[in-house]
Amino acid sequence: MTFLEALYGSQYEEIQQRGGDGSKARFNGNLLLSVMVLLWIIAVLLAAIKGVPGFDEQLTRFIRSIFGYSSGKTIGRLLALPALFLIYWVVQRTTGSEQQFKLKVDAFSAYPEATRKQGNRKILIPFFVLLGFVILLVLL
Repeated sequence: MTFLEALYGSQYEEIQQRGGDGSKARFNGNLLLSVMVLLWIIAVLLAAIKGVPGFDEQLTRFIRSIFGYSSGKTIGRLLALPALFLIYWVVQRTTGSEQQFKLKVDAFSAYPEATRKQGNRKILIPFFVLLGFVILLVLL
């Protein structure tokens, strides 16, 4: 089972079991994948800030040249929300398209029940590892 099959298939199966509309699983899967891509970008930036001498000063100068001396919270919102929307749009047009979604859900449904039950674990473990890595980079 691939990561994307687990992502979309487990979302679909979970919503179907509750009696909901399975097409909402596509939105949930696309959103989770977009958040993971954004976390990965943040992790790369944080690793560069920690590991490349002078990168943080250059990044700060660049951000200040665009946003002036706004608060960090405001700058974060102005950067993160458009980035999330852009990443979501790209995901929705590529791996999260309706055609790809149906293919992934059908492939997921073809697996035996024991394999399908491991779908959430296959999604959540990488997500929490990535989140933990970002938190670790922030705290160091």
